[in-house]
Amino acid sequence: MKHSVRAFYKTSERLAFRVDIPAEDFEQLKALMAWTEPDDPVYEYELSNEQIGSLEALTGKKFGSPDYLFFLSCTRER
Repeated sequence: MKHSVRAFYKTSERLAFRVDIPAEDFEQLKALMAWTEPDDPVYEYELSNEQIGSLEALTGKKFGSPDYLFFLSCTRER
């Protein structure tokens, strides 16, 4: 599984950008998202401002903005 933060324009709901979360940070991501069930990591989640701030700290990238809707997304690695 590969996780990323995806930002969508509020006005058009088109993808603006994505920020990949390194696989080695999975345990921190799991704690941040409060996942408890084995299937929890495979769903898409809308992110709160608090979660966005924590993900910025985790990734070392500043991306939060009121112009976007943020989701945590999961894709299958090939």
